[in-house]
Amino acid sequence: MDYRLLAAFALVLWGVWGYMSRVLIKDGCPPGTFAFWTSLVGILPVAALAMATDALRWHRQFPLIAVAGIVGGMATACFYFALRRGPASVVVPISGMYILIPAVLGLILLREPMTWKHLVGLACAALAVLFLSL
Repeated sequence: MDYRLLAAFALVLWGVWGYMSRVLIKDGCPPGTFAFWTSLVGILPVAALAMATDALRWHRQFPLIAVAGIVGGMATACFYFALRRGPASVVVPISGMYILIPAVLGLILLREPMTWKHLVGLACAALAVLFLSL
């Protein structure tokens, strides 16, 4: 399957997830409870993928993989607590701008190519978040 189609599926699924998160947390589910149970249940499709692709074996980069998991978990907790306190129309776009960080790090540290079109796109995304959060 083409990577752009997979990315579009991820976009839609994360959009539904963001909406459901806001509705359920606003309806009284504590952010910590929500984060725990969604993470626990969310491991099921990931485990199925790992089993289907023989990815359950040890990898030499496991310590860094574990750090990435901890960082992701902390980000998830921050996201849910932000949803508890603020409007989804601001929280979701701001947190969704995490894409700027790997894009800039990829440019600087990995020497990935960056055209003026990429830069304009990133700038527009940053402006969109700014306008949504005012």
